[in-house]
Formats: sequence, C-alpha cells, structure tokens
Amino acid sequence: MDKFTSTIKSQTFPLSCIDAYSSCVTIPLYYFFENKNSDGQFMPSALLKDSFYATLQEFPFFAGHLRMDTGGVDSFISVDADNLNMPDYAEYSSDVSFSELKAASFSPSALPSQISEADVFSTANKDGVAKLVRIKIARLRDNSGLVILANPVHALTDAYGFCEFMKRWSYVCKATATETSIVDSCLLTDRKALHDSLLDEEEPIDDTTAMVLGKKSMLSMLLAWLSPEQRAEFYNTITPCALTDNHVFYLSNEKLRALKEAATVASGARLSSNDVITAVLSMVAVQSNQAHDGNADDETIIINFPVDFRKRLNNKPNMVNYTGNCVVAPMLPFQYRELRAELNDESIATCAVKVRHLVNRVTPQYVRGCVNLIGSEPDCIARSAAHSSSIASGFCLSNHSRIDYYGVDFGHGSPVWVNPPKVYVPNYATILPTSTYDGGCYVYLSLLKGDMARALENKFWCGVADLVN
Repeated sequence: MDKFTSTIKSQTFPLSCIDAYSSCVTIPLYYFFENKNSDGQFMPSALLKDSFYATLQEFPFFAGHLRMDTGGVDSFISVDADNLNMPDYAEYSSDVSFSELKAASFSPSALPSQISEADVFSTANKDGVAKLVRIKIARLRDNSGLVILANPVHALTDAYGFCEFMKRWSYVCKATATETSIVDSCLLTDRKALHDSLLDEEEPIDDTTAMVLGKKSMLSMLLAWLSPEQRAEFYNTITPCALTDNHVFYLSNEKLRALKEAATVASGARLSSNDVITAVLSMVAVQSNQAHDGNADDETIIINFPVDFRKRLNNKPNMVNYTGNCVVAPMLPFQYRELRAELNDESIATCAVKVRHLVNRVTPQYVRGCVNLIGSEPDCIARSAAHSSSIASGFCLSNHSRIDYYGVDFGHGSPVWVNPPKVYVPNYATILPTSTYDGGCYVYLSLLKGDMARALENKFWCGVADLVN
C-alpha cells in the first residue's frame, strides 16, 4: 500500500452519464474459495493485500472521491494525493468452516458474521465519506477456505468491468507468487474510450424508455440535486429491507434448453435463452405480486433489463476490454393480461418475442440515442429511479450468466461458488453462471415476503427450477 500512496498523483477522471446513472448503487459479490489440499500457503494474507494495492495502481480512481456538478450531468472521480479515499480492505478470521458453508448451500445465513452484510447503496461512513470500493475477506476455520466480499460503487464500473478487475488482481497475485513477469493489462479504464466508440448518428429509442427518461418530475429533480451519498441514504431509507425475502434457484441446461425450444416452436421466432428466462421470471414475479392484484388486465407494467452493448458497437473490438459502465436499460411494457397468462409454451413465447424485439433494437445508433437523452438534462440520471419509486412498480432482471466470474483464480483454483449477497431490493433478479458454464444458470430472486411465498407455490416455476437455498 505504501508504494501506491507514495506514487499516486492528484488527478481527475471524468465519468460518463451512464456512470452517473448508477452513481449511488453498489454491485457486491461473494467469491468462495476452498483449500482443497489443506495447503498451508493457501492464499496468503500478505500476498493478497500486496497484490490488491499493486493492481490498484492500474485503477487509481478507486481511491478517489465521487463528485457531481450540475445535478449529475458533469460527474467525475477526484483523486487528491493528500486526501485519498482509500478502499476499505479488511481480513477477518472466522470460526465457520468451508464444509459448513458448503453444507448450507452457501446460504447468506451461514456466512461469517464479519462479512454477512453488504451495502447495496453507497452510503457514507461515520466520517461522512462513501468508499468507492470495499473488500472484506473471511479466512475460514483451520484455513479451510476463504470468502471475498468485493463491493464497488456502480459509478466506477459495471458487473463485467469489475469482474475484469478481480481477474486482474488474481493474475497479479499469481504472478507475484511465482515470481513471473507481469504482462501489461489490456483493460480500458478511460471513459474517453466509450465516447470515441459511439457513433454520431442516433436513432429514436423505444417509446417506453423515452417516456420514462424524458419525464421530469419534482422527485427526479430532488434526487439529482442530492449528492451521491445523500441519494444513497434516501434509497436506503425507503427500501423495504425487512419486508424482502430472497431465494436461489437452479435451472439446468436441460430445463432451460427445453423451455427455449418449446417457445421457439410456439413463436416461430429465433429466441435466446435470455429471452425465455426473462419472460418466465417476469411472469412468475408479476403473478406473485399481491400489490398488482387490483390492476386491470389492460393496464401496463414495465419490465426492465440492462443490456451490455460492448459487443454491439460495430468495428470497436477493443471495447470488450472496457471496464466502465457499458450498459443501457431498455424498459419493456406489457399488459397485465400477458404476464398473468397461464405459464405454458404459447404464453412464454409471446412474452419472449417482445423481449427479443427490444433487445434487437439495441444498435450503436440506439445506444447513442440513450446516451444523448440521459445526458440532456441534469435530472435525467434520476428519472428512472423516480418512476420506479413504488415498490410494486415492476420487475428488473440482470443477466450475468456470460460473465467470467469463475475465471478469478489467485493461484489455488477458481472459486467453488459465486453469488450476490442477500438482496434487499424487491422485484429484482440476477442470473449467474454455474461454475462449469454448462448452459444452466442460478437465479437470485428477491421479492416481498408475501410475494415470495406465492412464487414458491407456483407449480410451473417449481417444476423447472430447483430451490438451492
């Protein structure tokens, strides 16, 4: 750490409007590593810490302060060499063994107490400072394993980008341990890379996303006026943490492939697994949501799902190495009758086709249109949140099944399990890969407690998804 703090220079890192859009949210993730061979030199504490700060030299903005001017249109990370906002980095010893975690299917309730809680919003600490990165490590009983809780602020990066940081950290750790040369990183951290990759030409974005992002309100203006820390505290206050329940489900490759094939036949369209699982989860979530029971069948509900556009930028192959936020979040309207329909091949196909049509619209021109709209007025970064201020407002799904989480290897093998913490935000799901990338996936579903009870009674869902914890 001393080398990092003594060599870092004061500098400013401009952020994009897409970064500002998620400025007060974090993206926490647990990595579970097992000491399979009872190695006495398993992931040594000093090596982990030293390699973390060595990697931080490539990401100096992780030690800065998030600043926003004019309500968020001009946002940046300020790194002050005389007043660094160093990441929280701590390692603890735990009485919990790896075998106990494994027997509990890595349930959040079994986690060591020192790392059992993860902030979902980037609230300030007792000194009034919001840390941009938090790393908590629990060394398990008898050195049987290690759990890393990595929690960055979303303004710095998205899920893909921070996974690339974790892989870089693990690579530097391995290279240091084996005394091999460290190859220069090809990762892109400069936000200029995003702006340079965007076309000048834009096309109108879909009507619903344009409506939500174009709707100014008193709440959106208030939220944009608040500092990121104040905004995080506001979200933390209104989010019904105590009312939320979470479960992990497993969908095998066979079940997922069967759903996709049946929906493809029923629709006659070319569908992806993402289209189908988005449709199924949206239907299950809405049918489980008691707050929606009084809505008429012809009323509209919005389903929101982020789309990574790194590989959608024509002739910009280097953008796959970009670590900043590189997602847009289209908003898909459904009539309640579509999502309330009995879950079968035809109803799933109908919803999946709508998902596919909107995903196909995310072209380079569409991305430019989104960026122009989000950056057009100060409160645009908060309009989506203002629209979603009701806990029963809709459903959001984020698919991470193609992110290389199991490529994080500090020299003693890949993690045995990777998962988010207990999510306190209701009406939300995250899809993560299996450790073997066998085509199956894990679904981390968060609903209000009464709604989760309904979901667990949904015969179709329980027929295709196995409850893990």
